[in-house]
Amino acid sequence: MGKHPSQRGRRRFLVASGTVLCGGLAGCVEDQGNSSKGTVTTKSPGRESSATATPTTHSRTIETEDVTIESAAGSTIDGTLYGEGSCGVVLVPQINLDRGSWEEEAIHLANQGNLVLAIDEDPNDRSASVSSAVRLLRQQRQVDRVILIGASSGGEAVLVANAEAPSGTIDGTITLSAAGGEQRADQLQGELLFVVSKGDADRFVSVARSLQEDAPEPKTLLQYSGDAHGQRLFDSPHADGLRKQIVQLIASACSE
Repeated sequence: MGKHPSQRGRRRFLVASGTVLCGGLAGCVEDQGNSSKGTVTTKSPGRESSATATPTTHSRTIETEDVTIESAAGSTIDGTLYGEGSCGVVLVPQINLDRGSWEEEAIHLANQGNLVLAIDEDPNDRSASVSSAVRLLRQQRQVDRVILIGASSGGEAVLVANAEAPSGTIDGTITLSAAGGEQRADQLQGELLFVVSKGDADRFVSVARSLQEDAPEPKTLLQYSGDAHGQRLFDSPHADGLRKQIVQLIASACSE
């Protein structure tokens, strides 16, 4: 699991032209069953922003909530909810990263009108962590659709969770350099997007291509130049294009 923040507090972020400026500390997760709330403030591009700026009428405040989720594997995992909406998006990090690594992308997707849940993983059963996050969104937050997004080991976790989920409960899945899960390809449901860098390690390229070959339609394989792996793709020259592809899949899967 990811590390618990050491202090409680409210969170405020100003987002302009894709840059996140942090002012204040993230709220810590309280005892099981409790949560801590904060806010994210986003400003219209082109306006000056700072960590102490006062929101204007052009600003948008996104609610955040730290939650503790009981996993089917018997452990607990930590998550952070961003925004609101009838379409739920689960973000799963790669190994050695935690839910905080998704923060900028979570804000971006919440700004599109989605309820986003970034989670830490139980290293003993990563797919169970994803399944627990899906249950929280569907049963407690009553979302209509669910999209899974995972990087590397998190990519494998969302594939397995998708394959094991009851029919009709997963509407879309996106993997960034999935570390495995190709053997479950024919069991996947919903719209599918597999992303990999052509220069990544051979095994990640092989997994992505096997997924594209064996998974049911609708599916898309994106192979980018370079060797950026997993979430590092958001720091690559392909970041904007990748974000557009993700937003498009979510919009398609959640509008059907």
